[in-house]
Amino acid sequence: MKKNSSKLYGRRFFLKSSSAIIALPFLQSLPGSSVFAEEGRPETAVGSPTSSSGIPKRLIVLPMGYGVCSPYWFPALDQVGKKYELPPLVKPFEAVKNDISFLQNLQCARIPDPHAGTNNFLTCTPGKSRRDKNFRNGVSCDQLAAETLGGKTRFKYMAMGSSGGPDGHGGYASWDRAGTPVGLHRTTTDIYTALFGNGGGAEQLRAKLAHQQSSLDAVLSDAKRLNRQVNAEDRDRIDEYFTSIRNIESRLSRAMEWTEVPYPKAPFQLKKDDQEIDLVFDMMLAAMKSDSTRVMTYMLPTAVILKMMGSKLNPHRMSHGAKGEWDPKNPTEHQKRDLMLAEMVSGFIKKLKETKEADGSSLLDHSLVVYGSCLRQGHAVSNGPLILAGQGGGKLHQGQNINMNHAPLANLWLSILRHVGGKQDRFANSTGTIKEMGFV
Repeated sequence: MKKNSSKLYGRRFFLKSSSAIIALPFLQSLPGSSVFAEEGRPETAVGSPTSSSGIPKRLIVLPMGYGVCSPYWFPALDQVGKKYELPPLVKPFEAVKNDISFLQNLQCARIPDPHAGTNNFLTCTPGKSRRDKNFRNGVSCDQLAAETLGGKTRFKYMAMGSSGGPDGHGGYASWDRAGTPVGLHRTTTDIYTALFGNGGGAEQLRAKLAHQQSSLDAVLSDAKRLNRQVNAEDRDRIDEYFTSIRNIESRLSRAMEWTEVPYPKAPFQLKKDDQEIDLVFDMMLAAMKSDSTRVMTYMLPTAVILKMMGSKLNPHRMSHGAKGEWDPKNPTEHQKRDLMLAEMVSGFIKKLKETKEADGSSLLDHSLVVYGSCLRQGHAVSNGPLILAGQGGGKLHQGQNINMNHAPLANLWLSILRHVGGKQDRFANSTGTIKEMGFV
């Protein structure tokens, strides 16, 4: 019996061995593996799980904790529409400005107390404090979206946190229909093992990486046979995908080597390749390429960023001190954090834009990326920072700075749910969809 065996499962192609299973990107030259060959898909651009060409839609939510340094993050409200300037702390989004929109003055439902901010971001459910032992939340938008988008993928959704623990006020962003928190993948090795390491758990992966062994090694002979069956364009797609996986493994291995090394006393900044957030973003990108999941929620870890900056500030204390004039030569620690997050999130969006689908469009064309919070600064809950990126497989009106005039935040989640094929008429305290963006 052959050690390796490639097989097509439900019109999806995998390379499989006794110790690993690797999902491949959609390959046009393999019979039946093209996304366009999927049967029974509705062909409307809005209100279905796929675009009109059959490419699957995706939803990515990136909740941040502790708000932002408001005076230098939000575009001016007297510059609504497309003719607006990016403030200093969101300047990194300049390269993708036409692909994003700022949604200002969306009002979250009554938050029971400011310390519950992250818990309520995706549910918009008012109620008792999370400190109450009988606390039950509502279902979160990402979990409802997963019911529509997740049926043909290995994972209906991926909910991710950080090895640094819960971020922001409230420990979870994703909540199931029973109002209980959805479990999180909290370490980079846990996330990698879930996506690519079917031959064992995180401990086995760490041992493998310690010996510089790749999950791809077990399927390489099968991959070589596959390369002889596909055209040059698909070979390039496979090579690019495998290269990204090896790069992720290399960075995981390097990160493991540094886990036992104490940080120096003097403040310093790690190279971008060593940052946990960028590594998770690259794994998310690989998961999207292979269509392993179409719904991902990643709680961005403020505490990890401060540690990388060499800051000794407690994230909670930092949020209360989010003040100070903008000096590009000497930004405050909160401003540094906001700027670093903007660099990483905008870089992720740029990679989505540069990654091509089988029909020549981009991943960003078929994705919706939500980056934000229902906390503004300190414990303020009005006008939380919020950026929406991508087209989600439709034709949205991006490139705007929009004043939502205190409409419910739930309107955004309802808009997204209907856009990806959900049948909801309401979500939490919603009053309608966001017509300014082209949602219906």
